[in-house]
Amino acid sequence: MPQISVHRIGPNDGDDLRDLRLRSLRDAPEAFGQTVEDASAREVQDWQQQARQASAGDRRAWFIAEDESGRPNGLVQGRRRPPEHLLIFSMWVDPELRRSGVGRQLIEAVEAWACTWGGRHSVLWVFGTNEPAIRFYRRLGFEVELDTPDAESGRTYGALAMSRRIVPPERG
Repeated sequence: MPQISVHRIGPNDGDDLRDLRLRSLRDAPEAFGQTVEDASAREVQDWQQQARQASAGDRRAWFIAEDESGRPNGLVQGRRRPPEHLLIFSMWVDPELRRSGVGRQLIEAVEAWACTWGGRHSVLWVFGTNEPAIRFYRRLGFEVELDTPDAESGRTYGALAMSRRIVPPERG
């Protein structure tokens, strides 16, 4: 199993963000609310600006997983919804590394970031037909929401809202 490190996107990581996003859309076009054609049409400057904006602050952040060679192979986006909710978006792991712990590391990283601004609750949406992702999130302790505004919002798109309490990382 490869050594994986996860870090918050840097202000100059627009190329990595674009590469990972396009790979994710090619791999699982049905899993995201964007097409590979739309993402490919975006200007390079847009990706660079998105990386810069997500590299600092507590409004939104992208986290990238890399193997020991520095090859990016997973990503997740977190957005703050005050006062204490973390919205998780665009989670993706390279198919060769699924079931190796990379997804768990990405979720832990984005939730650790949320803890820095008082995040206490994670919410994500997953298409109801994406059984592998649903099983993955259930293994991490996410539960399907039934009668909440997030559940209603997800149903509009055929998605389930799933959530869990954030457990702050242990300080060592």
